[in-house]
Amino acid sequence: MLTFPPDFSFVVQIVSFAVLWFGLKRLLFDPMLRVLETREQRTTGTVQAAEEMKAAARVAAAEYERRLQEVREALSAEAAQARTATQHEEQQLVAGARADANAELVRLRESLSRQAAAARSAVTSEAHGLASRMLERVVGRSVG
Repeated sequence: MLTFPPDFSFVVQIVSFAVLWFGLKRLLFDPMLRVLETREQRTTGTVQAAEEMKAAARVAAAEYERRLQEVREALSAEAAQARTATQHEEQQLVAGARADANAELVRLRESLSRQAAAARSAVTSEAHGLASRMLERVVGRSVG
């Protein structure tokens, strides 16, 4: 039972408790709390470092995508330029081939015209000669 004023044993118990408390605090509780705080800081630091790495990876991925897009655009522009140059060269080659073909066609037409004119004159003279011979045979004498 509690009596008032408490007797001396109660004071001894309180002092013993305080000495035990301060001794345990200094020898057990404080080192344990430091270990727990260190572990929490490491865990929190690792989580923060992981978040920072994720953010850096996101930034690097965005930079990679931006550069990849720039390269794609540059390659697309080069391909368009090459296509345009190829089309222009093709048009020049086709125009040159057409001009060569037209020149050859004109040359062949002139050659055919000369050959036709020569053939006409040869056929005309042969036709006159043949007509003369036929007339000579029909008339029976030389017409001449």
